[in-house]
Amino acid sequence: MIGFLNGVLRHKYGNNVIIECAGVGYEVMLTNSTFCNMPEIDEEVQIYTYMNLREDGVFLFGFDSIEEKHLFLNLITVSGVGAKTAIQILSGVNKNDLVNSIVGEDASIISNVKGIGKKTAERIILELKDKIDPYEYIIGEKVQISSEMTAVYDAVIVLTSLGISKQQATTLARSVAEKNDSAEQIVSKALKEMGA
Repeated sequence: MIGFLNGVLRHKYGNNVIIECAGVGYEVMLTNSTFCNMPEIDEEVQIYTYMNLREDGVFLFGFDSIEEKHLFLNLITVSGVGAKTAIQILSGVNKNDLVNSIVGEDASIISNVKGIGKKTAERIILELKDKIDPYEYIIGEKVQISSEMTAVYDAVIVLTSLGISKQQATTLARSVAEKNDSAEQIVSKALKEMGA
């Protein structure tokens, strides 16, 4: 498998690019956001990739962040969602909105993507709601993890150890957390919010 490419951008067209690595040009299909983040022609570029082997050929899909690639890999585990459909979804919805849609079980955001129906959107939510860790995508946006985010993360660990689902614990901890709260304070507030 080809996990990433580090080379020189030679061509851009549609949502595809050709990246030259050691004299070989790799054609890669990108999400809209990754395509928009591509440098100018003949500049160096590094992207994460997924190689899809099919009867009609070998295809490379590219992502500018590991978080976007992880979302893609989760999407293609859903029955009826192939690599091109997953790229289409990631091109139509930014990754934070997609994560919020899955965690919050809101099919309308996904079904607004051209070519994605309500049934497909509902199936994505059903199959991924317990697999997606919202915290992974929250910190993926940050250069450094703030002390507040660390406290929220620690609180989520404590809440899940008490038998609360990760989704509920994450939503609850984020909703009650205030600036400079410790994990203990967040847990206490969360339990009070639940009436425990």
